Amino acid sequence: MNTRLMAQLVSGLVAICAGALPALAQPAGKDRAIPDFSTRKLWVLESGTMFLHAPGDPGPGPIVQEGKPFKVDQVPYRATTSNPILKPWAKKLMDVNNQRVAAGDIPFYTTSRCWPGGVPGLLLFPGEPVQFVQTPKEVWIMWQRDAQVRRIYLDVPHSTHVKYSVYGESVGHYENGDTLVVDTIGLDDSVPIDRFRTPHTKQLHVVERFRLNNEKRKIEIVVTVEDPGAFTQAWKGEVDFEPGHGDRSGQWVESICAENPADYFGDKERNAVPIPIAARPDS
Repeated sequence: MNTRLMAQLVSGLVAICAGALPALAQPAGKDRAIPDFSTRKLWVLESGTMFLHAPGDPGPGPIVQEGKPFKVDQVPYRATTSNPILKPWAKKLMDVNNQRVAAGDIPFYTTSRCWPGGVPGLLLFPGEPVQFVQTPKEVWIMWQRDAQVRRIYLDVPHSTHVKYSVYGESVGHYENGDTLVVDTIGLDDSVPIDRFRTPHTKQLHVVERFRLNNEKRKIEIVVTVEDPGAFTQAWKGEVDFEPGHGDRSGQWVESICAENPADYFGDKERNAVPIPIAARPDS
């Protein structure tokens, strides 16, 4: 299908949904002091595919690049596993992965192998835009890649019995007129936390603070991660989004990862993680 036509169809569908469903009404006015993440429509990752050390955080911070300076236009290669946040089993697993990558295996990045990105890992996907849809009761964060969607339920507690899933259960609220706070639990352990393949357990608890900054030209996201099964202590990281620009200026097209007809993601490389395949059609 023509790319421009597809973009028009998607934009039309979003507009129809926003007009047709009460849950998709626009956020309240300035008297409610709700930050508007949707005005610029599409955002893209600015800070690179690694969690940065959050400003003012005295802790050890997130897992970072091993052996060479990290550049925002590169993908992570090998992890620095000497970070004291890692419990012994997690460090051992990551050391093995480092050795495999050094020996020539293709690194596992969830979104490049058509796996869902998870929380907070999907924040680090660099290639395609993100859109926020704000409603009185929910916020949807939509990625062009694979049409992945996160739903944050506003001003409600977590469920008494949370079902585990890749994206877990996210509840949120607004603070200070510029911040969306999102609390996520119920995350299964099927995908790593970051692009260094950092593992976690089902005890994972993630709090994200999405803050409009720099005269609303940037979204700063500070992530706090707790998991007593995988980490010795809580740690923080930061990710920044900016408005789409240039080749990333807002083209919203159909993007179905697993249907690529060529070997874009190293399918023929040894020990490549398989692309997920459904055992049966959706009913």
